[in-house]
Amino acid sequence: MDIFAPYEQAHRQEGQARQRMEEAERQLRDAANSLMAQRQGRLFLRWLVHQCQCFSAQNLANGDCGASGANDATRLAFAEGRRYVGMTLLHLVQRSDPGNLPKLLENREDEHDV
Repeated sequence: MDIFAPYEQAHRQEGQARQRMEEAERQLRDAANSLMAQRQGRLFLRWLVHQCQCFSAQNLANGDCGASGANDATRLAFAEGRRYVGMTLLHLVQRSDPGNLPKLLENREDEHDV
């Protein structure tokens, strides 16, 4: 029995996992490019980025009047999670094609100013 077999097997599994991850990344970039190629896709991505409030600051004064510190922390954590999803989406759009991000952020082509 080869005493190094478990280590070689782990290395092989690591390589397979890396290949699957690279393939998934490629498919995500292709999906982002497909959305960016269509007017409706760009409108959808703009709406999603707007919903994630990527370019907004969280204002705790707009919440309930009697909000406690724990509630504020929860609201901030939720807002940061939402913003993280939006920023991850923007990063994916940029990685798919560097020209996509400026095209996405300019919304002159849409009559709906989303």
